Amino acid sequence: MALEHSRPSENQSFADELVRAHLTGKRVASSSMPVPHSPVSAMQVQASVQERLARPIGGWKVAIGPQQLPVAAPLLYLYPDAAEISLFPDCTIEVELAVHLRQDLPRRETGAYQRCDILDAIENVVLGIEVIGGRLDSAASVPFLSFLADNLGNRGYVVGESVPLSALSEINGLACDVMLNGQPLYEAPASHPAGDPLLPLLAYANAQSDNLGGLKAGQLVTTGSLCGVLPIRAAGLLDARISQLGRISVRFSE
Repeated sequence: MALEHSRPSENQSFADELVRAHLTGKRVASSSMPVPHSPVSAMQVQASVQERLARPIGGWKVAIGPQQLPVAAPLLYLYPDAAEISLFPDCTIEVELAVHLRQDLPRRETGAYQRCDILDAIENVVLGIEVIGGRLDSAASVPFLSFLADNLGNRGYVVGESVPLSALSEINGLACDVMLNGQPLYEAPASHPAGDPLLPLLAYANAQSDNLGGLKAGQLVTTGSLCGVLPIRAAGLLDARISQLGRISVRFSE
């Protein structure tokens, strides 16, 4: 059973295992790893992994965790629309909207960001596909703080075409169709779990706790799934279309 608390040395051990998993593709036995004792500790593990991998931070995955806790994780690998990605066990995807920032959103010492401040900081909005599959085994039983330390399970992000800024307020209810090799995975209205796709970004902007420089101009920030989490059980072409906005695809290879 995983330990309830972690010390700095344990965080470093966790980071070591995650780096090894990134480099080798072999998953970490989650039962052998200490659970970070706090969200701050989990994000320290993230930062250690990011620095050791020496990759630029192209963007962030923001989310509202348990007990309405705003959290974030770096997006390690950004891919263009129609990219090819190797399929891996337990691969899942989410179709999302993401925003490119045109200015920094530093943590404020006084006052709070409002929704209009976030809108003013956006360069453009794009369709995206998040590819999810963490470095820890037994994904269904991984504690949330361990999942957070493992970049919220992010494996990559496919960046699609620009869509109107108004999509952020109009996305819910638009037809969303996701197909794998022509077979439907999702055929229903797009629906963001927070209602407003900007709410997770707004919440995290007001509670930033990463150790990697925060939200910066030029970075991509993804805002959460419009179709839930969809398992990818076979190689082939995944194509997603949202009515009135556009489409995006990614090919999964064996």
